[in-house]
Amino acid sequence: MIKKKHLKMILDSIPKHPKPKIELEQYTIDGDLAAEILFFAQKDFLNNVVIDFGCGTGRLGIGAKLLGAKKVLGFDIDEECIKIANEYAKKLNLDNIKFYCEDIKNINKDIIYNLLDEDKNLKKIIIQNPPFGAQKKGADRLFIDKALEVGDIIYTIHNYPTKDFVINYIKDKGGKITHICETFFKIPASYEFHKKKLVKVPIIILRVEK
Repeated sequence: MIKKKHLKMILDSIPKHPKPKIELEQYTIDGDLAAEILFFAQKDFLNNVVIDFGCGTGRLGIGAKLLGAKKVLGFDIDEECIKIANEYAKKLNLDNIKFYCEDIKNINKDIIYNLLDEDKNLKKIIIQNPPFGAQKKGADRLFIDKALEVGDIIYTIHNYPTKDFVINYIKDKGGKITHICETFFKIPASYEFHKKKLVKVPIIILRVEK
């Protein structure tokens, strides 16, 4: 089994968003945080299906496959990111992993069901790093809605100041929150308006059951 330190190195070697778009709030998850989430979630996705909404260049999806997910599907609206994700999965000789260029709003249970083929009866674990909704109000809610629609268990990252809202929103939608982790998301200078080389943004990571 791959060790956490080795996984972190692999994930950090995956290219970041080549041309991050502020309107999409594209921030690449660092290897440390991705590895922590994946090792914690491994008990759920081992030999099951992992679905990553807003997958970016594929760090969470690729990490899940390396840790034993049977099948991985990733979706992102950015075609450049999808190209990198698929190329890197091929570079690592991973099978049963595919990234698709698609707007999250178009994803539904039927689409997922058709893509899973013989794996359609396995548990579907959503692991997502959605936009926080800072640029487009409600962007985070759309990801929560879709995750609850198609997933059995969900791991989702959100901006800490929205903690109470997100928790209540998930509960109102019928989700059961079993774990809440508070940590930081490291954001290096990515856009012209960024003045600091690195900012640590407080976040929450929620594990949700339907």
